[in-house]
Amino acid sequence: MHKNRVEQAFSDHADTVLRAAWHMTGRMQEAEDCTQEAFLRLLSAPDSMEDSHILPWLIRTAVNLAKDYRKSAEHSRTVSLEEDMGLREQGVCFTSREESVLGAMMSLPKDVRLPMCLHYVEGYSIEETAQMLHTPRSTIASRIRRARMKLKELYQEKRIGKEEAQT
Repeated sequence: MHKNRVEQAFSDHADTVLRAAWHMTGRMQEAEDCTQEAFLRLLSAPDSMEDSHILPWLIRTAVNLAKDYRKSAEHSRTVSLEEDMGLREQGVCFTSREESVLGAMMSLPKDVRLPMCLHYVEGYSIEETAQMLHTPRSTIASRIRRARMKLKELYQEKRIGKEEAQT
């Protein structure tokens, strides 16, 4: 693919691809690596690729790279949430509520986390999310529904725990 088209795609879609990769890896550094590799692979993609197909292709490539990363032996290491997110040293601060929501999202199984992120955070329709992930629409809708139910359970458990602690 022509270098100018890749630069434009990077300008337009890098943040979205990075967030998708981060939701798969759970680690900012690995998500950045997957994102970078996806854009490098885009350089060798055919010039005939339509502009509307670039973002789904990038997300699918980054997700596949993230899956490969998860399979690697290096993934078994553990780190703190702050190191894991890699955001504190970049000056990004979260409120306690935002950290709570982020922690709850990261606790979801990966198969439901990414569709939920693409749909609710990135604003893609269920149909667009299904196309990007090469997954049937009904499966994506089911995964999003399961993610919402799990988040609701987590919220209710936390709220009940707070009420018991106050008594």
